[in-house]
Amino acid sequence: MIGLTLLATALMGLTELPPQPAAPGRCRTFLWTRTEAPIRIAMIDETSQTMRMQKGTGRGKQMFDIAQFAPGQFGGHGYKVSVRLEFATGGQIQNGAIIESGSMRIEQTDGGAEAIVVPVGGMRGCG
Repeated sequence: MIGLTLLATALMGLTELPPQPAAPGRCRTFLWTRTEAPIRIAMIDETSQTMRMQKGTGRGKQMFDIAQFAPGQFGGHGYKVSVRLEFATGGQIQNGAIIESGSMRIEQTDGGAEAIVVPVGGMRGCG
């Protein structure tokens, strides 16, 4: 299952998102795959209501933002993404929360690969 998750995201053209800096006054949710070797797959910026991902290989890697069109649903650049996240309670992180469980459904809207569902973890932080 773990290898299939990474293979499926690679087939959809997605690659690991580089570290993203914190932004004062903004809340962001950082998502990574729940695999043996987790990869950062997306960042949600609540202020701009966008999700950032990256596609391509080598020097052709390109970060892109897709817009939120409904709660937990984002679309653009040939992708439609739905996220379901459950946050832990208990205040483990100041001004944030850890994702207790979550999933990310990714589909290509330009006639590409089938939709995949990726188990995700991560955290939400506000600066």
